[in-house]
Amino acid sequence: MKNRIKPRKIPKQARSRRTREEILEATAHLLNGHALEEVSTNHIAQKTGISIGTLYKYYPNKDSILADLSRMYMCQDAELVATIFDKYPRRELSELLDELVDALMEIHMRNGRVRGVVYQNLERLKLVTEAQNTRHQIQMKGTGIFPHMEPGLTWVTLTAISSIVFTMSQLQPAQRNWAFARDMCRHVLGLLMATPDGN
Repeated sequence: MKNRIKPRKIPKQARSRRTREEILEATAHLLNGHALEEVSTNHIAQKTGISIGTLYKYYPNKDSILADLSRMYMCQDAELVATIFDKYPRRELSELLDELVDALMEIHMRNGRVRGVVYQNLERLKLVTEAQNTRHQIQMKGTGIFPHMEPGLTWVTLTAISSIVFTMSQLQPAQRNWAFARDMCRHVLGLLMATPDGN
């Protein structure tokens, strides 16, 4: 299984890297509108504007594309949280909380369905350990900025926020209430930051 989800090659030239990015972008776009089983490598190649032969030079199958997309999201999430936390010494905590909530909401408003597919397939694609490593990175960044906070509670809080926003993104458009989701997320973060010991 491990070899089946690895990309065939890691692009080094700018053009090859761009083709890989376009394959992942096309996959995300398709999965935001269709179930995983409805999306084939032929659909992805067509959406990307490349031949199926070219796609197979990069990825052996659909699972390998999904796995690479999952890894991309993990890296982006860790970098996003780190960037926001790094701003904290120069700004008010309230501003940091608002930026974190807004950033997570934007991610899920834009790519809610495809992220759902990613989360549901981590175990099948044998990516749970990589997901846990990403969680650890985010935890360490959080406790580096807020040393008084218990790492587990920090992670529970970030997970709760992601769950609130993701769940809202899965509702029918007419039922989504992003102001309500934002208030819930802000409240959850406020509970974590309420006292020096995080209780």
